[in-house]
Parts: sequence; structure tokens; C-alpha cells
Amino acid sequence: MSSKVTVIQPKDWTRIQNSLARYNKDVARQKAIKEEKLALHNISNEMVKHWDNTIEGLRNKKLQARKIREEKEEAERVKIDIEEAKHQAQKRKEAIEKAKTQQYYQTDRVKTFHSALLLTEVIKEREAQVKMKKGQTNADKIREAHVLRLQQRQFEEAIREDQKRALERYNARREVADFQLFQVKDHIEENHLAKDMDMQEGQNIKQQVDMYESAKKIIEEQRRQEKIQLMKDHQSHLSKRKELQEFERKKQEEEDEEIRQFVYAKKKMSKMRKEKETELFNAFQDHTNRMRQKLADQMQQKVDDEDERIAKALAEREAKREADMKEKRGIHEHRLYQLFMCLQMRESERKAAEEAKRDQEILRKRVESDKLYHAKQVEKKLEKLHETKNLKTFQMDQVGERKVRKEQEKVSDLKTDLANDMLLREEELQFQEYAQHVISEERKRGRNPYPLIKAAQEGPGGGRGPKYEGKNGLRPSFLVSDGTGVQLPNYANATTQGSHTRIYGDPGKSRKRLGFTW
Repeated sequence: MSSKVTVIQPKDWTRIQNSLARYNKDVARQKAIKEEKLALHNISNEMVKHWDNTIEGLRNKKLQARKIREEKEEAERVKIDIEEAKHQAQKRKEAIEKAKTQQYYQTDRVKTFHSALLLTEVIKEREAQVKMKKGQTNADKIREAHVLRLQQRQFEEAIREDQKRALERYNARREVADFQLFQVKDHIEENHLAKDMDMQEGQNIKQQVDMYESAKKIIEEQRRQEKIQLMKDHQSHLSKRKELQEFERKKQEEEDEEIRQFVYAKKKMSKMRKEKETELFNAFQDHTNRMRQKLADQMQQKVDDEDERIAKALAEREAKREADMKEKRGIHEHRLYQLFMCLQMRESERKAAEEAKRDQEILRKRVESDKLYHAKQVEKKLEKLHETKNLKTFQMDQVGERKVRKEQEKVSDLKTDLANDMLLREEELQFQEYAQHVISEERKRGRNPYPLIKAAQEGPGGGRGPKYEGKNGLRPSFLVSDGTGVQLPNYANATTQGSHTRIYGDPGKSRKRLGFTW
């Protein structure tokens, strides 16, 4: 018995195995190196995590200190915020008190009282002005006599002062004349000295100018020689630069030629190397093919007879297997046909049963739907009846609640009136206390308190009418019916104002009617 065997090199066999297993040695090695570095890095991190003398340790320590410092600063800020909140609450309280005081001062009654206070100040100022006017008349007479005596004395003193100043002016003019003569002589001598100095200075300047001109000519000659020399040096530099550029150009051309020759030689060597490699590869391939062909011929000679026997046995076995398969296939197809017919009969029976069951279910649902509809109709009638009863009960409850609410509103109105009465009484007491304090202070200062007493009379409202005892002493205002809007005074008895105005009864004591009859 012979078999066909293929000989493969160990490297090729390893490569095939790695390819089938999807194994890459370089990738695996890189992965192992990376895992080893990561493990070492983790070990290093664990070792230095709690060190204080490392950069990371110092940074963590600074971060911890910074966190503690920020917590302390936050606590200080919270404390400051609490103090600021208390301060702001105190300021708000003071502002509210101030606003209440200002609001109290803005009420009509207090403003009227303050107007009366201003009137007392005006009266006091007027009295002071009258008194001052009377005193000023007497003072004017005394002042005129005093001014007359003062003018006479000043006139006499002025005459004496004029005589004294005239003598002083004469002496001063004589001293000035003597001083001017001395100055004239001094100026003549100074002019002679100045002329001599100018002559000497002119000679010195002429000598300096001559020296300057000669020095200037020497400097100009030196500059001209320097310019000529500079021009020569520049021309020499230009010629040398041209020679250097020509030399550099030739040198660059030689270097370019060497580079081209080197590139050409390198390309030629690369081409020869490729040809040599191709030749070696072809020789190796030919040698390998000859070895494979020689081994294949040797193996073929050994397995020819065994292949013939195996092929004959395989053909017989294949023929027998095909016959068995045909027989089994026929039996199987017959069984499948019988099974298909049976399944069709069962399917038709199942469909008929399902149709009958579906019809019965439809009939049952219709009956249930009719029963449900009748039940819903009855339920709707009962629900409607129940809603009607509930509505009637709700309306009765609303009537009762409305009645109770009206009574509660009455009680609330009474409580509100009582609270308003108490508030008005407290405001009246507060105003009277403030007014009496101001009146006493004004009396001490010598002011006339009559306007304040008139403005501080009891009873809010500010009217001229009588005080209502049942309304906390409210004083209403009674106005005429024409466009003037004049407020009527309070009279105890019916009186006649003019020939067309008459008031009947006592309006101050009338609680049912506040109108007027003309």
C-alpha cells in the first residue's frame, strides 16, 4: 500500500500553522512586552502612591493643603455672610422703620399739622421782623449822628495826612534825582568798559573763525581722500565678489556632475543587484522544482499498484452505495407522500372546526353586546337620576353655604369695623401724643400755639363738621353743591347764609341724611 506524500520545509510548515491559527509572533511579542510594561507601571504606581518626597506626592500634599485652606476660607466666608445677613437685616429693619415714619409723616392729618407748625414759625418770624423794624428805625438815627462825627474826624485827619505825604514826596523826589545822577555817571563808565571788551572779544572771534576755516578745509580734504579710497575699495570688492561667484558656479557645476555620476552609478548597481537577485531566485526555484519532481517520481513508482487496487474497491463500494440510496430514496418519497396527504386531511378538518368555533364566538359576542347595551342604558338612566338628586343636594348645600357665608361676612365686617375702630383710636392717641409734645416744645420756644391747637383738635377726617361719637370721633366734610367745592362750617343751629342759601336742621347730629336743601 502506497500514499502520496508532500515534503514541506520546517519554516514553511511553521508559517502555514501560524497562518491557520491566526498567530503573529511579532504582534504576540509586542503584546507581551506591552503587558509587562503595564504591570511594571502599575507596580511602580502602587509603590510611589504614598511617598511624600516625589513630585506626585508633593502635588497631592499641596492639593490636600489647598483643599483644607479652601474649606477654612469657605467657613470664614460663611461666617462673614452670616454677619452680613444680620447687618442687612438690621439695615432693612431701620429702613422699614424710617419708611413707616416717612409714611406716617405723609398722611393728610400729619401734613396738615406740620403746615400749622410751619405757620407758627412764620408768625414768630413775622413778629421778630416787626420788632427788628422798630429797632432799626431808632438805630438809623443813632447811626447817622455817629457817621456825621466820624466823617468830620476823618476829614481833619485826611488834611494832616495830605500835608505829611506832600513832604514825603518832595524828599523822595530829591533822593531819586541824586540817585539818577549817580546812575548816569556809572552807566558812562560801564559803556567805555563794554566797548573795550567788545573790541577784544571781536579780535578773539576773528582768530577762532580763521582757525575754524583752516580746520574745516583740512577735514574736507581728509573726507575727499576717504571717499576716493572707499570708491577704490568698493570696486575692488565688486571684482573679487564676481571672481568668487564665478568660482562658486564652477564648483557647483563640478559637484552637480559628481552627483549625477554617483546617481547613475547607484542606479546601475541597483539594477545589477536586482538582476543578480532574480537570477539567484530563479536558480533556487529550478533546483527546488527538480527536487520535488524527483521525489514525486520516486513515490509514484511505489504507489501505482496500490492505487489501482484502492480505485477498484472504491468503485465497487460506490456502486453498491448508490443502489442502496436509490432504494431508500423511493421508500422515503412514498412515506413523505402519505404523510402529506394525512396532513392535508387534518388541516381541512381543523379549518372546518375553526370556522364553526368562530361562528359560535361571533354569535356569543353579539348576544353579550346586546345585553351590555341594555345594561348600559339602564345604568345611564340610574346615573342621570343620581346626578339629578346630587344636583338638588348640591344646590341646597350652596344655598346653605351662601347663607352661612353671608353671616360669616357680616361677622367679618363687624370684626373689621371693630379692628378699624381700634386702629383709628390708636392712631388718634398716637397723633394726639405727638401733637401735644410738639405744642409743648413750641410753647417753650416762645411760638404761638394757636394754629397747632386748631390743627390738633380731636377727630380724624380733617373736616369742619361735628365729631361723630359712634365713628371714633370722625369729623366729616360738608361741601356745597355748586362747582366751587367750598366746605361748610359747623353751626349748632339752623342759620341762613345770604339770601339764597339755607340749612335746615342740625347736620352735625344727622345720621340718616347728609344732603342739603336749597
